[in-house]
Amino acid sequence: MKIGIIGMGLMGASLSKAIVKFTSHEAYGFDTDAGVLKKASADGAYTRALEEDDFGRLDMIIFALRPKAALVEMKRICPKLKRGAIVTDICGVKRIIEAGMRNIMKLYPDLYFISAHPMAGKEYGGYDNSTPDLFENAYVITVNVNCDTAQYEAVRELYTSIGAKGIEFSTAERHDEIIAYTSQLAHAVSGCYVQNPLSSEHAGYSAGSFKDLTRVARLDADMWTELFFENADNLTGCIDDIISRLAELRGYLTVGDEGSLREFLVRSNRCKTDSETAEKEWQQ
Repeated sequence: MKIGIIGMGLMGASLSKAIVKFTSHEAYGFDTDAGVLKKASADGAYTRALEEDDFGRLDMIIFALRPKAALVEMKRICPKLKRGAIVTDICGVKRIIEAGMRNIMKLYPDLYFISAHPMAGKEYGGYDNSTPDLFENAYVITVNVNCDTAQYEAVRELYTSIGAKGIEFSTAERHDEIIAYTSQLAHAVSGCYVQNPLSSEHAGYSAGSFKDLTRVARLDADMWTELFFENADNLTGCIDDIISRLAELRGYLTVGDEGSLREFLVRSNRCKTDSETAEKEWQQ
């Protein structure tokens, strides 16, 4: 397949590099930053740069942009695609993307739309941190808008060929509900935790737990602001839940209820164990 990739940041460039390294497909890369394209060309990160007259030859196009920018570019590019081309993305929220895809689909019913979210990434973004093995053993969540079996299989084959461990079917609503907890809340909590004044004084007093909890506080503020707001209803619910649990724990400390505090921690341990067991069973 001829695959166009719009956006050569961490995710888009990693995809392009993986396609070049691990598959027989052709990767056509595009970015508005000429310096990024120059680096990508020198690195062999794509088969060729994506030019305006290439759109009509693409079998698939992947929008590796923030959600709103992805939809703007879809509207601009979809009229230029050939009949039967697959339109997909790798955005971190799905309701806004699915709604946008359905609107565009009404205008171009001969195109196939499917939204995807590879569960992969790093705390460091940008082209310079991209790597072809980013998707190794990752799961990819998909929201099928109007793809038939053949088009869906093409998307599945692409990700498995670059190392993905599996594909998860979802709805946009379910994706955004779960991702608020598994990803967005983790970033929110990490951002709050690291703003404690003692954060600047941790040297010599911290180990793995501090590093683990603060890793994702190093983020792209513009991107995560958009992701948080596009999923605000689900994220605020998760934030309310963790606030209530912290308040419960604080209450035990305040009144000196050692027994209840211990039970709280035992329950946390049990929840973590049950979560790991459920994940292992799901993978089998």
